[in-house]
Amino acid sequence: MIQKENPVKVWDSFVRLFHLLIILLVAGLWWTADNGRMDLHKDFGIAILSLLVMRIAWGVFGSSNARFKTFVRSPLQIPSHLKKLFSGQYQSETTHSAAGGWAVIIMLGLLVAQAVTGLFSSDGILFSGPLASWVSSDAQELLTDWHKTQFDAILIVIGLHIVAVLMYRLKGVKLIGAMVHGYKKTTQPAPQLKPGWQGLLLAIAVWLLFMLLL
Repeated sequence: MIQKENPVKVWDSFVRLFHLLIILLVAGLWWTADNGRMDLHKDFGIAILSLLVMRIAWGVFGSSNARFKTFVRSPLQIPSHLKKLFSGQYQSETTHSAAGGWAVIIMLGLLVAQAVTGLFSSDGILFSGPLASWVSSDAQELLTDWHKTQFDAILIVIGLHIVAVLMYRLKGVKLIGAMVHGYKKTTQPAPQLKPGWQGLLLAIAVWLLFMLLL
């Protein structure tokens, strides 16, 4: 007997707002770097670092389905998940899929590395990251090169993410809508969601702290 799918709220407002702000800030970082607006580039970098710190924290004590222990599964489950997806047997879950969970981890890792290396980067003339003076000039040069190269990797991962989202949509799995309004049709019970405003307030507190220290 096939169970009927019902609309279930699967993403709290903090996770959804985080997703939107990350998109806007990455675009802003790209634009400011290309146009020499390094003052704004630094501010956007601190903002994205604050969000990343809070998302990692939310992955420990936030909503049940946003926790890493819920959606980070063995990579060996990915082939089985993809087989179900392409055969039309995949049923929507209330958290990231086996493949989606690892995509989240990869993107978070790249963004954290990008934000941290930016703190120590310097062009040697007009701009230096807030912590550049903590390391040697050789280390600054290495971290600056890493910072620039990593962004290309981030753009590649973003491109793959977009392709994957479109592929899921063709298979009837609506990921974009769920990340906008929070609801998804599924046979699974609703996850335990925490109030998103808590995560947002903590993210603002982290941002204010970083703005004072950096």
